[in-house]
Amino acid sequence: MTHIECIRRSTTLCAALTLALALHMGAGATYSADKTFAQDNQLDFPNPERGLYRQFTSQAEVDPLDLSAVKALRDENISLMLRMYYLKTFRDRPLSEKQLEMIRKDFGVMRQAGVKCVLRFAYSQGIGEPDAPIDVVLGHMDQLGPILGDNADVIATAQMGFVGAWGEGHASTNNLAEPENTRLIVNKWLDVLPPQRTVQLRTPRKKWMVLESKTPLMPEEAFTDSPIARIGHHNDCFISSDTDVGTYQDPAAEKKYLGLDTCCVPMGGETCAVTPFAASDNARAEMENLHFSYLNLGYHPDVLELWRSEGFLDEVKRRLGYRLSLESIRYDPSVYVGDELTLSLTLSNTGFAAPFNPRLVVLILAAEDGSAELMVTLPDNPRTWLPGETITLHTSFPPHSTMTPGKYQLFLALPDPQPRLADRPEYAIRLANPGLWDAATGRHDLGVTIHIQSR
Repeated sequence: MTHIECIRRSTTLCAALTLALALHMGAGATYSADKTFAQDNQLDFPNPERGLYRQFTSQAEVDPLDLSAVKALRDENISLMLRMYYLKTFRDRPLSEKQLEMIRKDFGVMRQAGVKCVLRFAYSQGIGEPDAPIDVVLGHMDQLGPILGDNADVIATAQMGFVGAWGEGHASTNNLAEPENTRLIVNKWLDVLPPQRTVQLRTPRKKWMVLESKTPLMPEEAFTDSPIARIGHHNDCFISSDTDVGTYQDPAAEKKYLGLDTCCVPMGGETCAVTPFAASDNARAEMENLHFSYLNLGYHPDVLELWRSEGFLDEVKRRLGYRLSLESIRYDPSVYVGDELTLSLTLSNTGFAAPFNPRLVVLILAAEDGSAELMVTLPDNPRTWLPGETITLHTSFPPHSTMTPGKYQLFLALPDPQPRLADRPEYAIRLANPGLWDAATGRHDLGVTIHIQSR
């Protein structure tokens, strides 16, 4: 399967709106200036909610996050961790205030360090080790709910967890993998997380079971608060066999489903063994077709070393999730106060996936002398910017009547919409163009000057 079918499905969602906006905002306009931008296909840098991650594991009430260790992730160009909490002490009792406070503080450490997490809870670290009864699980989730809601800004996505060995949804000692109990846990996740956040399930069949449907996410349902739009996927034995050690029962049908479903929900995981399936060509094709956003840097080390020896690991680092570049801009370099300033930008995505959480697109006109600034938030949704499609942004807006005539520099920013992160450059998307990124502001200097004139 190629990206084409996925692209057609995702762009259908916004087609009517995009056409109306384009007609209103100057898609058919003519421009007197244009500029193209250099690309850097080798540049490696951290970007939010994507890439290789490192796992940080906590046992009950111990192993809180260390700020210096978490800050060090960014020195490795890593912006994502898997935060794993084993709750063995609490299999038969509520979570202690000490445990809850540690989790609360961990989120603060993540925010201070400029990273986000994939979140998982579990009671068992191996097959045969017990998990917890369903009433205990749901009680724990109710206790966690306020903390998760307050800190969802640094949760990239959550994994269902809780059930069985390593929280991977199998080998439960309390029948948690039974359909009724799995639905209760997933639905509780959807209740305790804000509607902008997702929960990932270990196999596609789990989502089928929870929703009682094998139909993949349809364009008109994408990015809504419906369960089908908020349930993603993770594969913790990626490219290890034809079935990925039981991840799939009917690999062809289930991968076709995933290829469509993951256009608009997150996909990630880890490898688990070196086999012929782990070779670079197959791994690349799987990541492209299934829209992988993240993988574990710590496991499996032999697979990662294989990719390194084949010259593939650096490509994985660059292409996991999105990799956005600015291709060109068309614009009018001069405009009168009160008239429409019309711009058209073209971007590309050479990653494996689109961004999967909400993201703003902001243009900034800043006076060269620092006296004024105009910020315009575009209606475009980066979650629809799939690999393989041309991304064109059209906009038209009047410079504010209070703006002083003069020369203004044009900037583009892709900040996180969450209030505590909106001004944090670490949480803004960086484009893969050399010379544009300002690490101090999280903006891209497009090297374009607009002359605003008075009549």
